[in-house]
Amino acid sequence: MNTSRRGFSLIELVIAVAIMGVLLALAAPSFSTYLRNVKLRSAAEAFVAGVQLARSEAVRMNTNVEFLLTADDPLAANVTTATAAATGANWMVRTADRATFVDGKFGIEGSGQRSAADISVRINDATPPADTDPDPPPAAPVSSIVFTGLGRTTLAAAAVFKFNDRVSGRCLTDPGPPAGIVRCLRVIVAVGGQTRLCDPSISAAATAAGDTRGC
Repeated sequence: MNTSRRGFSLIELVIAVAIMGVLLALAAPSFSTYLRNVKLRSAAEAFVAGVQLARSEAVRMNTNVEFLLTADDPLAANVTTATAAATGANWMVRTADRATFVDGKFGIEGSGQRSAADISVRINDATPPADTDPDPPPAAPVSSIVFTGLGRTTLAAAAVFKFNDRVSGRCLTDPGPPAGIVRCLRVIVAVGGQTRLCDPSISAAATAAGDTRGC
């Protein structure tokens, strides 16, 4: 008994490929925005981990430990010479007397870029369009935090670090035009040493109602 076997015709394949192309073109902007949000959150979470490491090491060694943003290479060889910079792409953890290097991270790590100048995720960026966002970077950004052996900081007030994506433009906190697309984040380090990551695009009403993501 003969059975007929029929595959796809060339026209059917062309139509299927065309439909897939249209769907991919529609999804591409959303996927690009998703990737930018993931990279920004990853950078902010790595920053939080660095701050928490500085605090835990201060308690463990019972000595003052410094966490600093820097434009210098965060290497052990630079433990005594690295200078703090509020918009530095790298961070370093060292004892406050600059005698011991604890850890360091290049901001370019995981960014997919060749140089620090090309990194899209910025900290305390005050250049356009970040400077016009309703949730602007801190007017007096902090570049260095010193933790004591008790886990507290030597800060006079909480330190705020704003993370934004300069390539994507405005944050979700800015309704536009053009409307923001990226969830810019804040890292807040309290005087007592507690560190938290928050989303300024969460409304004040939602935050007051108990949304822990809000600032």
